[in-house]
Amino acid sequence: MLMKQLNGQDAVYLYAETPSTPGHLGLLYIYDQSTAPGKQVRFKSILGHIRERLHISHVFRSKLMRMPFDIDHPYWVDDENFDLEYHVRHLALPKPGDWRQFSILVSRLHSRPLDMSKPLWETYVIEGLDNISWLPKGSFAVFTKVHHCAMDGAAVIDLASRFHDKTPEPDVGIGEQAWTPEPKPPVKDLIVNTLLNNYKHSFETGFDMINAIPSIGKRLLAKARNRDMEPEATIVRPETRFNNDHVSPHRVFGGVEWNFEELKLIKNAVRGATINDVLLALCGGALHYYLQDKDELPFHSLRAIVPVRQDTKGKPNAETMAVMTPPIHSQVADPLERLEAIQWDTSTSAALENAHGAKDMTDITKHMPSFTLALGIGVATHSHLSRKTLAAIGNCVLTNVPGPQMPLYMRGAKLLYVSALAPLVEGLTLMFNAVSYNGRISVSFQSDRDALPDPEFMEACWERSFAELKCAAANQCEGAEGEVIHKVRIPKTAKRTPGGSRGRPRKAG
Repeated sequence: MLMKQLNGQDAVYLYAETPSTPGHLGLLYIYDQSTAPGKQVRFKSILGHIRERLHISHVFRSKLMRMPFDIDHPYWVDDENFDLEYHVRHLALPKPGDWRQFSILVSRLHSRPLDMSKPLWETYVIEGLDNISWLPKGSFAVFTKVHHCAMDGAAVIDLASRFHDKTPEPDVGIGEQAWTPEPKPPVKDLIVNTLLNNYKHSFETGFDMINAIPSIGKRLLAKARNRDMEPEATIVRPETRFNNDHVSPHRVFGGVEWNFEELKLIKNAVRGATINDVLLALCGGALHYYLQDKDELPFHSLRAIVPVRQDTKGKPNAETMAVMTPPIHSQVADPLERLEAIQWDTSTSAALENAHGAKDMTDITKHMPSFTLALGIGVATHSHLSRKTLAAIGNCVLTNVPGPQMPLYMRGAKLLYVSALAPLVEGLTLMFNAVSYNGRISVSFQSDRDALPDPEFMEACWERSFAELKCAAANQCEGAEGEVIHKVRIPKTAKRTPGGSRGRPRKAG
């Protein structure tokens, strides 16, 4: 029998989990059931839809079996007592059934840890959304939680697209597939596998560290050469209310959504800018207004931690995760100047080198022996070392996961809205997640309720940031009100699109 096992990179999300920082992701869908046959989708029909697609991933019917003292990474084993109706639950939104009440419910569901003795996912079907003004009457939501050790955000979005139909007519060709749980692997096989893994991982970790030395050396030399040219202020990561030592178990959730074409028009206002740059500029503006209102806006720019996918050298079809930590120029009030500065920062070789540095670390953790990795993560988590490390590199996380650009359906109900939720960690209690779907893009956020007690105001800050950047990019206003707290120097290579002082954007092709 083939034994499926977590690798070190995925196991980190398991070892770092605490009672107040569960390690699961969330995916939120909202559907219009008026497009379904009979204009209604019953809970029993949704159960059948999910049951017919459980074979898509082993994660749905597999649970983790951890080794004693974490002497090896956990194994996936079939859950012989799998019960679909335990994992899929039916709820009704309490009155008044508006967006605020819905956000509170999603926050509470997201704050609850998964049962680690069962397959690591849960789904909630939520009705009663009739007082959310921008939704058709009768809309319903599906909120799914899955542990980060089982899937990353991109894999969850990809799985979601495979879980849906591409037409309003339900796919009747898919039927429930027979499934028989496989027995757990014998203990002697696990012991032999553990000895082999630890022996192999010891060598692989050594090779990874040796391979990382040249790139680390290059970065150290580059930093030494550039030390005199870069002002010290450019590498400051100011601490904010979102870099707290303690994370409570309570969460808040909120989100905004726009037409994706509008972001493309904004992008075209600055030569070389990307959609990610626009999202970073919007994030910088939103946090500018939020912290300014609290009288907590730092003099120096906040930084965002941005996960990026990179090709693995020598493996054309393999990818690995790395991170960039660009400044979001939250100290700059002018929205277009902020976008120009971000475009320059994210396009430089220094930004790419920093991302490669994070890649070196993910390569090392992937092959580190389980006991060493689990012990190290545990010590870092409980000694607040993780908080000091994360606070040193960023103030928030911003992810951007592209979704399918076509309408999707479940039992005939059209999918209207998609957003994602991420786990929080000590020292980093503000997560922004962008997801694009069918010509729209949503940005949702999660935070500790103690750090962000007013999610409605954070939503308003994002809307204000978007309105001002859109206005500036379209050459329709003179710019944002207020003064630049700390002027940034933008090299001459970063230019707005020609056509006036603001540069009217080109039409997206």
